[in-house]
Amino acid sequence: MSANLTPVEVAKCLLGTIEDVAIAAGFDRKTAFKWVNPSAWRDAGDIPSARSMRRLLDYSDARGLGLTAEHLIRGATRAEVDAILAARQDDAA
Repeated sequence: MSANLTPVEVAKCLLGTIEDVAIAAGFDRKTAFKWVNPSAWRDAGDIPSARSMRRLLDYSDARGLGLTAEHLIRGATRAEVDAILAARQDDAA
């Protein structure tokens, strides 16, 4: 899959703001801003730990937001994220 959105970008699209992503992962609301940039042990846009990913998945699953483990590991295409958002709107209608 050619991913043009990073895992953090996908999480933002499906969960809300970057602050929402941080809170859903169990952190202070400003924590996820650091995830946008690379570190010595993580690429830019990567979720920093499996624990954080599990928390994000639990948050998404509880609310039916459509985030998957694949999204948190590899990211997704814009078209895939748009399809999830469109399906949500169809379900709400």
